[in-house]
Amino acid sequence: MFPDVPVEYSAEFGPHGGATTAAQDRAIGTALPVSTIPLVIDERVNRMVRLAILSAPGVILVGPPGTGKTTLLRQIVEQIRSDYESFGFTKPVEEPTWTAPQENWTTNDLVGGTTVDTQGHLRFRPGLVLRSIAEDRWLVLDEANRADMDRIFGGLLTWLSGQEVVVGQAAQILDSPSVRLQWADGPASETENLDQLSDPTAGGPDVAYAAGTEWRILGTYNAIDAQRVFRFGQALGRRFLRVPIPTPSTDQFRQAIEVSAAGLPPSLTARIVALYDAHHRSADTDLGPAVFLRIADYVRAGIDTGAETLLEDGSATFSSSETPPEFGGSGIDDVADGDAQPVEASDAPSAPTSAESELLAEGYLINVGTWLHQMEDSVDALGDRVVGENGALSVAEWQWVTESSRVLG
Repeated sequence: MFPDVPVEYSAEFGPHGGATTAAQDRAIGTALPVSTIPLVIDERVNRMVRLAILSAPGVILVGPPGTGKTTLLRQIVEQIRSDYESFGFTKPVEEPTWTAPQENWTTNDLVGGTTVDTQGHLRFRPGLVLRSIAEDRWLVLDEANRADMDRIFGGLLTWLSGQEVVVGQAAQILDSPSVRLQWADGPASETENLDQLSDPTAGGPDVAYAAGTEWRILGTYNAIDAQRVFRFGQALGRRFLRVPIPTPSTDQFRQAIEVSAAGLPPSLTARIVALYDAHHRSADTDLGPAVFLRIADYVRAGIDTGAETLLEDGSATFSSSETPPEFGGSGIDDVADGDAQPVEASDAPSAPTSAESELLAEGYLINVGTWLHQMEDSVDALGDRVVGENGALSVAEWQWVTESSRVLG
């Protein structure tokens, strides 16, 4: 049914998954940042995303931070736009409206509501959903957990179940036209009587926004977030198909970073893998690969600029002569399946220099430290894996990270 499309995405970690700039690339040397390396995503996940978008008006990609949800969604939307018929759509798909919800959003922002015009008249101002329908563009809510969607969706809950709803009045006068949100019979979105919104004294027919059968509202959702997280309630959750985007296995992460982390000492690469594995082995602490790939970028920037030499003054908290514990992490594909397999003792990361260890701890702190507050109940067990089982950080460095992370709260 679908055309042959690549099943790789770039785990870039920026606004909407955007790529780093050339200037940023040059700042740390000639090689691309490790955080732009391609990671293989399961074809079954790809298929679920594509079929969900084809079969339902509302789709949310759900997964830990750093799993490339936004990048994956952008990639699939672009594939649909470039060959819409092969994906089961009957009309061209315009460039979607991408937006990042904010904590202070209200129903007025998403749906629409009363505002005061330049003449001092109260009238209805369409929100993002209505404007997207009027332009027949899909709407994408990136990191939807940043806003209280249960509160601001309002009448959209009823509308997403297939019913018509009244979302406001064109003006605050007697017999003012209603603003109706509907579904069209065909694939294209339609509007009627929008001119009523520009005349706050008009009393004509109702204003109508009708989403086409091929119009979509899509989004991404982080179950864990460095900032406040609003949960999707059951009522809202029933209106969206939720596609899980899992993190890659430890073995997949190791293969990817070893290919692209050329120039990093093998001991540091191994310890970044050990950090990833320590998080990956519990659903309560699981984070996507992009978070840990940025650690590699930080460490490489320090090495490339000679920053590690500034630390060679005996002040390091982890001596290179300290023997690292055995790396007992797992290369599991799915923690929930209970298929964890011990990593061989030969995979234990060797000891980097004391300065390199400090760079590693710093990179871990500035990329993961804020998340540690969201994992408060699981931090002790995480520390056991990071220090005792995987030997990714020393006891002293782990204590420094956890103490320093409190400032980030």
